[in-house]
Amino acid sequence: MSNEIKVGFGLADITIGGQDMGLQGDAATFTAEPQYLDVETYELGLYDLYLDSWAVSLKVVFQEESFDKLKMALPALDEIKNGATTIGLTDGKIHQRMRDKAVEIKVHPKDAGADTDYDLTIFKAFPTGAFERVYGKDVVKYEVEFKALPLTGDSSKGGNYFRIGQEGTVEEE
Repeated sequence: MSNEIKVGFGLADITIGGQDMGLQGDAATFTAEPQYLDVETYELGLYDLYLDSWAVSLKVVFQEESFDKLKMALPALDEIKNGATTIGLTDGKIHQRMRDKAVEIKVHPKDAGADTDYDLTIFKAFPTGAFERVYGKDVVKYEVEFKALPLTGDSSKGGNYFRIGQEGTVEEE
């Protein structure tokens, strides 16, 4: 009897703050890097590693352009409205906290169908870095990097940054 080998392939459906990102302009890249502190002893040198934090990010490339998509990339923008209709965006006030504007991101591989075994959820993410839009003969697309913020202030528990797979409860050791 042989075991089935799962090989992931292809694009993903990406939801940012409950809103569909639309077409991907290029590959999305998820990075999760544990941040360790060295635990050293006088006699042995490096003796252990201490998990201090996680550096989690997701780079996406937007293919579609709309005011909603621009607000996903730059949530500090203010909307210019004509009644209930957004007719433009402008830079928002400075010296404002952004944590409340961080959103949940879900990434579901398109080839997985209804299977959510390898879905990615970043619990609280915020776009960082420069926004760059090129005006030229190429198709318009822009890259946005989202960085994860801790979901809670309790670092003694896991589940603060991301999950791969389905929701569930972590069993304590």
